Amino acid sequence: MLFLESFVHRDRLAQIIKRWMINRPEPGDTRELKQIINFNTYMSRIWLDRVGRNILDRFHGAPVRWVPIREKGQLKDFVVDHLTYTNKRIEEICNHYRTYPEDYYRETPIDGGMYLLDIGTTERLIALSRLKRFRRVGEKGSRRIVDFILSRIRANATALAEERARLLGVRREQLLSSPDTMVSEFAHAERRLIKSIKRGTIETDLPLLSIPDVAGLKVIIEEHEHNRLLDAIEATGTCVVMEAEHHSGVYSAINLKVAHKIPWDELFARPPAGHALRLLKYRGFDPDTVEREYHDFLSTAEDTVYLEIIVSTFQNFVESELGRSMHEDRVLTQRAHREYNGPVATNVRYLIDFILSLCRSPTMSEIRDVPIKLWVKYMPDYMEHLIRMQFRSQDVYLEMFAEDEDVYVSQSGATPQDTETNRPGSS
Repeated sequence: MLFLESFVHRDRLAQIIKRWMINRPEPGDTRELKQIINFNTYMSRIWLDRVGRNILDRFHGAPVRWVPIREKGQLKDFVVDHLTYTNKRIEEICNHYRTYPEDYYRETPIDGGMYLLDIGTTERLIALSRLKRFRRVGEKGSRRIVDFILSRIRANATALAEERARLLGVRREQLLSSPDTMVSEFAHAERRLIKSIKRGTIETDLPLLSIPDVAGLKVIIEEHEHNRLLDAIEATGTCVVMEAEHHSGVYSAINLKVAHKIPWDELFARPPAGHALRLLKYRGFDPDTVEREYHDFLSTAEDTVYLEIIVSTFQNFVESELGRSMHEDRVLTQRAHREYNGPVATNVRYLIDFILSLCRSPTMSEIRDVPIKLWVKYMPDYMEHLIRMQFRSQDVYLEMFAEDEDVYVSQSGATPQDTETNRPGSS
């Protein structure tokens, strides 16, 4: 159901999620889920960095340097201290940030890095890379599924209204319904949908819901340089721009959907090792068989993945990180304004969170009965219990998160010096 376009084996992942939504897991699902999520997370860092360097080196005519970032405060500090250019509005934003840094969500975690270009005696931020964190993938995926479910409930409610109008001998448009009647019909329509999920009859109607931006780049250039960037993307020989979406207003940027041909030779030559292998061991993999599993995984994968490249001027970039279109504010607005919050919507969020936490947990236990069913009502305490059971102990949970940072740095090609100077709190 959820179609993560930046991943390989994405069709298989969508099919597993679809079956788990109606509680029809199959033998081997747990291992396959963990392979798809973990191997993709590992290999995405390799091919995304290669794409970023290929495009940026061509565009700027000089090699760039990648520096990992783990918290948004590192990025915001660098932007304020290394302005590409300035004007009255940018100075206003920067002064406010320096005065009230606590207003800017500095501790927000990010799985990404900055691409820097040497400019004389200083460096300039020219791009960012990032992988969407599990929480954000879960939020976005859940929102897509809930939107689909809401559309089906509304369709059912419309059918009920049409049936009532037919019995009254009027057109539906002429039907006068009290608020209580409309609420009752919505609840009836919701029960119909729940019944179809419980019986599994909805499975064939569940669509592929795409998430195109699990992996992405943000490139900072001015408007007159757009065509040259498109030329640099094309010149890589591995990337094709499929779509361009223009945003204007409070948030202004161009979102490019780019198809990328996977660099198989490089991926085969770099199986998980060192810190990456230790992380996979924490997540239940046998370190002695990981290389074979990884190569088998690549051998049966699609040839192409998709990434999002956001193209932004420096002015708009500053607005999106520190100004009126600050990314964290937009995320909080999305979380606060959910159109549908019924039990089914809540359970969709629980289920996707459970699946993603399972992929990070130490367990490889077979799931024979999905512990979150969309037609059952649960307290949040139950979800917390499930997560605790997956990780078994806080020590494993915390140690796994510590390993995550090491894996990102060790597989990215960043130097130990880059790591030390960009750890949280070092700015």
